[in-house]
Amino acid sequence: MEDRTDEQLCAAAQQGDRVAEEQLVTRYFGVVKACSRPYFLAGGDGEDLIQEGMLGLLKAVRAFDPERGVPFEAFARVCITRRVYTAVSAASAEKHELLNHSENLVKVPLFDENSKAVHTVSDPVSLVIGMEEHREMQRKLLSSLSAFEARVLTLYLDGCSYEEMAAEVGKPVKSVDNAIQRIRRKASALFPDEHR
Repeated sequence: MEDRTDEQLCAAAQQGDRVAEEQLVTRYFGVVKACSRPYFLAGGDGEDLIQEGMLGLLKAVRAFDPERGVPFEAFARVCITRRVYTAVSAASAEKHELLNHSENLVKVPLFDENSKAVHTVSDPVSLVIGMEEHREMQRKLLSSLSAFEARVLTLYLDGCSYEEMAAEVGKPVKSVDNAIQRIRRKASALFPDEHR
């Protein structure tokens, strides 16, 4: 595997050879770091840029066409740099200002492991009662949400980004942000003692 050219490894990776793909990723990790080093990602760090660069490398592996007469290394560098540059541009764009500098959504207490409803208790009876109260609070909140808000909350709790949620529900990022704000207000109104 070591003696195969980048182009041969790329062709094998495009045919589903994961070992060839891993070999290319290993070979080009230094290139990814070098391409991402000159940039700064607002709200992120160097590791985020390297991850973006790795995504650019994977795109290069999947899209490379030797018929165009360009060596894989040159094509990969372009894909890596474009992906890093796009991430930096998007992060610094004014249209993302609210998302870049907003604070995280205060966790909805009934879904937070540290909420009063789910404190660790040594008494099994209290633990079962606490868990049942916790489930009841979840049901109460979910019943107050629209179908769209419930879907957004589920995606949020699964760890999806705003962009991923928007893509999943087929709505703009702003609609997702508005839904999360409505969920916060409803949770605060339903459980005022939990938001102290």
